[in-house]
Amino acid sequence: VRLLLEAGASVGVTTGRRGGSALYIACQNGHLECARLLLEANAAVDQVMKDGSTPLLMACQNGHLEIVRLLLKAGAAIKQAVKRGGTPLYIACQNNHLEIARLLLEANAAIDQATNNGFTPLRVASQSGHLEIVRLLCVAGAVVDQADEQGATPLLMACQEGHLECARLLLEASAAVGQARNNGATPLFIACQNGHVECARLLL
Repeated sequence: VRLLLEAGASVGVTTGRRGGSALYIACQNGHLECARLLLEANAAVDQVMKDGSTPLLMACQNGHLEIVRLLLKAGAAIKQAVKRGGTPLYIACQNNHLEIARLLLEANAAIDQATNNGFTPLRVASQSGHLEIVRLLCVAGAVVDQADEQGATPLLMACQEGHLECARLLLEASAAVGQARNNGATPLFIACQNGHVECARLLL
């Protein structure tokens, strides 16, 4: 990479149907020093792919903590979302990358910024059973009852999937035990429907 840059290679060229830059590919694959060299050569830190993805989003998705740290120091847009609305924080929480989520929150990521269908970082973490992510978000002040476009809250999603300890954490954070989906289904109804006895017991 150093040799090519010294020979005058352009850092802004994109390849493929999705439009990936050299920096994007380096961040996707966890190549920290390559990413550093490209940024020093003035690669665009927020160059966007056709789907709205950025180097930061890809590093968050793949769990490359030091690359995330590098990009944030370079001024990467922390609230930039893909076309479906997923932010770097959302992607980190979805993929259970705890330390990346912590780093993004320390950098003032919008904790409740939702996707186009209303999914928040807390909702996706609760649905996926990522307990320590749920804990991190609750302690950081996430809105525990923010519902998606169908009215599902993080508590309802935790109960739907049988994630007992996530549900317990949400209740300790004052989640509304009876807040229903748009169709009237409550967390208790969903837990019973799916046979999650311990979740049902917790809610009673």
